[in-house]
Amino acid sequence: MANLPEPFLWREPQFSDLEAVAQLEALVFPDPWPQGLFATEVGQPNRFQRVVLAPSGELAAYLFAAWQVDDLHILKVATHPQYQGRGLATALLQAALEEAENKGGRSLTLEVRVSNRRAIELYRRLGYLIAGRRTRYYQDGEDAYVMSRPISRSLLDRFLFR
Repeated sequence: MANLPEPFLWREPQFSDLEAVAQLEALVFPDPWPQGLFATEVGQPNRFQRVVLAPSGELAAYLFAAWQVDDLHILKVATHPQYQGRGLATALLQAALEEAENKGGRSLTLEVRVSNRRAIELYRRLGYLIAGRRTRYYQDGEDAYVMSRPISRSLLDRFLFR
């Protein structure tokens, strides 16, 4: 199981978390999702979601992902600036990978701003590759890289599905 750095705790998000999620979203993204969009995700089937809480109970990070056939699509992942560099996003992404492996997924995908070098480097270290580019994907016109991480399979599976 993915290891979350101590003394942080994680769990599935609850509706009571959404105000803090929306505040963190607005803090770290230039084009944040509104709180209502997160509300449509909580408790839905075919989702993988986690919030990370600091020892104080403050929201430190979150991840929202949705299954698209056999691909777990990372919709949102963010860490509060106060807690960046402590491995929270890495742990969240590792947990998503484990979820995908356990449910028979074939890949994980996400979009990231082409200018977000720090995030791109993190994703590369975790095995994601640039699979494409979405032109003018963001509201401000910036492009996004589509990054994908294949799920490791048995030798037989690799032979049959290459």
